[in-house]
Amino acid sequence: MRGILLVNLGTPASCKKEDVQRFICDMLSDPLVSGLPEWQSKFLAKNIIAPLSSSKSLEKYKLIWRKEEPKISPLLYHMQQLAAELESRKGLPVEIAMRYGEPDVTQAIDSLERKCPLLHELIVFPMYPQYAQSTTQTAIDEIGRVFYKHPHSFRLKFVKSYYNHPAYLHALAARAKPYIEKGFDKFVFCYHSLPIKQVESAWKKGREFDYVYQLKETNRLVSNELGISVNEQILLYSSQRGNGWLKPFLSTDIDSLPRQGWKRIIIMAPGFTVDNMETLYDIDIQARQLFMAAGGEEFTFVPSLNSCDEWIEALWKIISGY
Repeated sequence: MRGILLVNLGTPASCKKEDVQRFICDMLSDPLVSGLPEWQSKFLAKNIIAPLSSSKSLEKYKLIWRKEEPKISPLLYHMQQLAAELESRKGLPVEIAMRYGEPDVTQAIDSLERKCPLLHELIVFPMYPQYAQSTTQTAIDEIGRVFYKHPHSFRLKFVKSYYNHPAYLHALAARAKPYIEKGFDKFVFCYHSLPIKQVESAWKKGREFDYVYQLKETNRLVSNELGISVNEQILLYSSQRGNGWLKPFLSTDIDSLPRQGWKRIIIMAPGFTVDNMETLYDIDIQARQLFMAAGGEEFTFVPSLNSCDEWIEALWKIISGY
């Protein structure tokens, strides 16, 4: 039997400072995320970055953390919902794994093997439509590391970047369509920024690794399906950690839109298939406040795909090709 492993970046175990600090430390200790040598990444993350940034990050997590039961992070909640729905509808065992935090890859694989002793093939589905070394590659490397530590009775198959897959694009368009019907001045596509050095290093390997090419293709194809012209859209990048990252930045440029006469905007983040800190805080809270304070009149945030019906069916169609 086949099984499915849905892999995402991760989340703090709780909305407590020690768990937030641990999560930040784990993530930024990864050289594929920091772009630094492993020893330097670990030293800076543990001794400087995580201790200094955990309090500020905690306040953000408090704003987006689920108040209703289960009181877990939105990302973990939506991942659990997605896995349960996919398993129920398609009849295959499904588990989730986080690159940082829990459930980790070891826990997820152990759970799948208990659930399905006759597992012969595991389809690994990264929740990142566009390739990046700090998301896709580090997840693949970690799964490989865990898998080859001891023999398994099943083989692995990795789903490649699906930035231009018709099913993914259709799900995005279906998600956005109800919001664009009332009209807008500008449709904003927002993606996580990345260090320019990482981006340049990847695109030299070809389009399979070219983050900017892939996200622009996603934008073009979704726009075609929605009937949004080039003049009606704009691309911004969020969550940068330095000036040498992909621009223009959401946090510095969003307040310029009302001054240009674009006072009603719709903003969507196709690179995030599940809502998280970057969508729920950076976009729906911080960017909204900046835009409205600058004279904006209407800020419409399109939620991520999460566990909507169109995404479940799209995910299945993508997996069925493997």
